[in-house]
Amino acid sequence: MEQATASVADVALTDPYVDFERALERLDALRHSVATAREADAVFETLADLQLAVVRSYGGRKPKAPSGVGAQTRILQHLQARCGEWVSGEELAAVSRIGEWARRVRELRVERGYDIQEESGLYCLVSVEPSEEAAQRWRLLNEMRRTDGSPRDRVLALLTHYEGGVVSQVELDYVSRGRDSGLRVRELRDDEGFPIESSADAPDLATGEFRLVSSAQEDRHDPRQRLFDERVRQQVFQRDNFTCWRCRRNKQIAGREGDARFHLELHHLEAGGESLDRLPVEQLNDRAQLATYCRACHRQAANDSHRQRRVARADDQGWLPGSTGTA
Repeated sequence: MEQATASVADVALTDPYVDFERALERLDALRHSVATAREADAVFETLADLQLAVVRSYGGRKPKAPSGVGAQTRILQHLQARCGEWVSGEELAAVSRIGEWARRVRELRVERGYDIQEESGLYCLVSVEPSEEAAQRWRLLNEMRRTDGSPRDRVLALLTHYEGGVVSQVELDYVSRGRDSGLRVRELRDDEGFPIESSADAPDLATGEFRLVSSAQEDRHDPRQRLFDERVRQQVFQRDNFTCWRCRRNKQIAGREGDARFHLELHHLEAGGESLDRLPVEQLNDRAQLATYCRACHRQAANDSHRQRRVARADDQGWLPGSTGTA
């Protein structure tokens, strides 16, 4: 009885090692396949068997990593050794040995200031050394995230702090403690008129980037800008090459002239003021009736239109010299 029990124990102890040896033999036979990047299915299947044998042998226990040599450190060391090269996410997952490896990459980028580019599931460390400026920026974000107030207040605080500069969607999400910062940006722009640019308003901005042009009250958008469909606004700006019809300036020209408050609005060629409120949606968003104006020209056009209406009304009522109306 005791001999049978010992035999079972011996088998239990031996099986993982036997499996391990067999997997090693199969992997050795696949050397040429790995060298020539062929038979990927067979190679990865063998690696899975090898890992299973190791897990069985150690009872699923993983050795504790030495202090300071966690997943984040392993990823950083791997990227630093291949600085300037594109590395796949699968490679970083294998190096980190954890499922949340992407979070560690974000921490390296956002919290520690490493310039890690990302494209189509590939990652590239641009410089071995981190950027102190980027690290300081993260510390500011962390401070703002901890402040009281609504998510919209925190989003506005970040945009205002970097007024005239670019803020990313990731940074806004972090400060607002959620993933709805895009909605907060639209509320600030549409409800309060803040001139916040996105890729729809400025060709130098990428998707997910925002810029508060000015926080001054006098630079706020015309409140009726919210009436226009956002896609139509983008299409008209693109059609007009992001250039004002009236002054023929774009953001680049305005910047050379020292006008940092330049931003674009939609101008309706046939209606303005309160008459826009009464237009049917299809007429309001008819691109043939819309033009790109900068804020300054749009304000001037509105003032001119208002003056013309006032003069016409005065003429109708006989207030002007030579008018035919009855006083």
